[in-house]
Amino acid sequence: MRPKTRKQIEVVKLSGAMCTLTSTQLSWAFRNTHEHFAYRLKSGVATCMDCGHEWRESAGNETMCRCPKCGARLQVKDTKERVVKQKSYFNIITTKADYQVIRSFQLISEMRKGYQAKYSAMAICEYWIDPKGGKTIMGLCRAMNSYFYDVFNYCSPFELRHDNEAFQRITDEWVYPRIKVTDTIKRNGFAGCTHHIHPVNLFKELLTNPKAETLMKAGEIEILRHLTYYPAEVDKYWASIKIAMRHGYKFEDVPMWFDYIKMLDRMERDLNSPTLIMPRDLKVSHDEYVIKVERQRIKEQREKDRQQAIKDQKEFEELKSPYFGLAMTDGEINIHTLDTIDEYYEVGTSQKICVASSRYYLKSKSLVFVAVISNKIVATIEISLEDYSILQCRAFANGVSEYQDRIAKIISDNTKLIAERKTA
Repeated sequence: MRPKTRKQIEVVKLSGAMCTLTSTQLSWAFRNTHEHFAYRLKSGVATCMDCGHEWRESAGNETMCRCPKCGARLQVKDTKERVVKQKSYFNIITTKADYQVIRSFQLISEMRKGYQAKYSAMAICEYWIDPKGGKTIMGLCRAMNSYFYDVFNYCSPFELRHDNEAFQRITDEWVYPRIKVTDTIKRNGFAGCTHHIHPVNLFKELLTNPKAETLMKAGEIEILRHLTYYPAEVDKYWASIKIAMRHGYKFEDVPMWFDYIKMLDRMERDLNSPTLIMPRDLKVSHDEYVIKVERQRIKEQREKDRQQAIKDQKEFEELKSPYFGLAMTDGEINIHTLDTIDEYYEVGTSQKICVASSRYYLKSKSLVFVAVISNKIVATIEISLEDYSILQCRAFANGVSEYQDRIAKIISDNTKLIAERKTA
C-alpha cells in the first residue's frame, strides 16, 4: 500500500532505517523460542542437534541432559530421525523518533544430525505506535487461500499493510528481554516487562488511558490485562475497582471478580459497598449470586411470558375455542384439552416441558391434550389436526409415558369427535 499521509510517509522512511538483528538477538531467539534435542540411539550414543557433538548418554536419563561440548540443555529423544525443522516468532520492542515500535520476526531453524544447527530470521511486520496511540503497520503480504493463519508471501515488499489476525497473533509471541520504550510510556509506569500482555495493546492503553497508568503503577497487572481486552468493563466498574484498591483488596481471580460484579449490578446491589465488592471468599459469593441471578432471570422470563400470553390471548381463542371442553376417557385415563394459556404454563412448569415457552397454544395445525389418572398428569399429547395422528406423547420431563399405547387408542377411538369440533 502506497503511503498517502505525512505520518505514513514518515513511518515508511523510518522503517527503512531500522537496524538489522544483532547476533545476540538472533542467538537468544534460537535458544529460547525453539526446542533443543539430544537424539539418542538404542546403543546409547546421543547427538546434540545444536552443535553435532556425539557422546554416550546413560539409558536411565529419560528426559533432559546437557551437551558436554556446547553446554546446551537438551530434551532426550530416543529416535533414528536425523533432521528437525522448527518455526517460531519473536519480537523486538524498541523506539524510533517518537514512535514505539514492535518488530516481529519469523525464526526458522534446521538441525541435522552431526552438523551445527542453522537458523535465520526474517522480518514479518512492525507496529508503529505514535504518542497518541495511533497504529501504523508495516509488513509482508499474507498468502491467500491458506489453511494456516501465518503463511506469508516472502517475496512481497515490506510495506504499509492493514492490520490483521496474523500480525496481531505473532506480536503476542516471545519478546526479547532488552526492551526500549518511549519516555511517555516509561513515565506512565512501564518498568521493563510486558507481563505477558499483548505489547501493542499494552502500549496503546498506557499512551491513551489514564486508568492503565494507574493500574500499572499500583501493580494491579491482572486488572490491567483485563483492561486491554475488555476496556468497557473496566470503565463501567472503575469506581468499584478504585474502592477495592483503596482498601487493599487482593484481586486473586480477576475474571471471576468481574463476573461477580456484573451479577451484583444485575441484581441492583450497591457497587460502592466495600463489604459487597470485596468478598472474603470470592468463589462462594460468586456461586451464591449465580443462583440468585438465575432465580431473577426465571422470574423475569415468567413475567415476560405472562405479558406475551396476554397479547396472544385473542389469537389463542380464535384458534382453539372450537375445541374447548373436549374430553375423552377409557374409564381410567381421562384426556382433555388445555383451554387457557395459564393451563399451558401450569402444565409446562409442573411437567418440565416446553409446551408453554414454545407457544404450542398458537400452533394452528395441532392440538394439545393432557392425560390424567386420579388427578395426576401422566402424559401431555400433541395431535395433528390434519390427520389426527399423535405427534408427541410426553411424560414428566419429556420422558416416555407408560400409558402411550392406551392413550393412542383413546385418541383413535375419538377422532370423529375431534373432527366434529373442527368443522363446527
